Amino acid sequence: MGRILIIEDNQETLESLKSEFENSGYETICCQDNNSVQKALDGNIPFDAVILDWYFVLPQSSNLSKAILKNLKEKCFIPVFVYTGHLPDFNNQTEDDLGYPKNMITGFDKSIGEAELNNQIKNLIETNLAYKLALTYRERLKSHLERLLFELNDSQSSDLAKILKTIYGNGVNIDWNNDIIITLLHRSLVSDDTFTKEISEILKKVPDTTTSNKEFNRKIISRILYHYGKSDYIRNGDIVSIKNSDGTIISYGIVVTPDCDLEQKKTQFIDIIEIIEVDDIKIGLTNGQKENILKYNHDSFFPLPAIYVNGKLNDFVAILKSHFLIQEKEITAGTKFPSASKRHLYSHTFTLNGQNVKLEYICSKVNPYRAEFLHKLHSHNSRVGIPDIKNLL
Repeated sequence: MGRILIIEDNQETLESLKSEFENSGYETICCQDNNSVQKALDGNIPFDAVILDWYFVLPQSSNLSKAILKNLKEKCFIPVFVYTGHLPDFNNQTEDDLGYPKNMITGFDKSIGEAELNNQIKNLIETNLAYKLALTYRERLKSHLERLLFELNDSQSSDLAKILKTIYGNGVNIDWNNDIIITLLHRSLVSDDTFTKEISEILKKVPDTTTSNKEFNRKIISRILYHYGKSDYIRNGDIVSIKNSDGTIISYGIVVTPDCDLEQKKTQFIDIIEIIEVDDIKIGLTNGQKENILKYNHDSFFPLPAIYVNGKLNDFVAILKSHFLIQEKEITAGTKFPSASKRHLYSHTFTLNGQNVKLEYICSKVNPYRAEFLHKLHSHNSRVGIPDIKNLL
């Protein structure tokens, strides 16, 4: 039926939980101290659920249990069931206090007993749609990825490593390899009718809340439009802050230099389009102008809504005709056409209008929305090389 990680410092309770769930067909991994917990989590063994003692090891504190939740969050998206004699303390915790999503963690008082806990867990696992979606994606992605790796390796004259090395060439950026793998994986998934049906059936059961909760909608927009990862490589579509030598923000911007140029050491300048908060008095937009921008109906501005900056969602617009040309501080000199001395990185120091600046990564605009922005940037009428005839249509 699955595997459950049981984290409990009381020997009698641990044995009772182990017996109850193994009799129900589960495999159990039991941890009675922090070292065994870390070993279980670091072993990357997949679990279907975790049962967690809230005052684990520490008799008057949940600090270790919270540290375990933080570690678990970096490992696997699975439901956690807190089984405790200190349920009021657990119930008083906010999601920020827990460090774990509220919809994936549930508390139970130990007075209900192990048998009832088993029944409750079975019901919650069956009805937790977020977990069912995660489980379906996890299983299907893994099986399709393994199949894809075999397909790429299935050649008498070549193998997976040689194919990816051919794509990688002599560069230092593996984006091209990632694009190939992800594209082929996507094609494999969308051709899997069983996978499509499973996901569709789960989503049909999810209540529609997107029209009533604006803050929820904005968080979704932010996750769809941007990626909040971190890399030292500067890439096309990166949204950045430009700071002077004392750390003061000069401006915000979005990198529009193509990735193929950023890959090359000979690329001297980084082209950055200025972005600014939509309510900034510097641009003085009226409510009507803001509405047109949000409808993608403005030749000079492009909407970049719901960007997380300093933990807060902020609405920006790109000023399409305002460019910054950032230059590496140490460039190859003594040539007719100076070039950069190395691949541009965030850790480097640059110059802008004669002063030293640093670029600080915020997030990245992701496709297809990045492509939409670049198309608007280079074709203000949303047409390429032909007259605009929409007034005649």
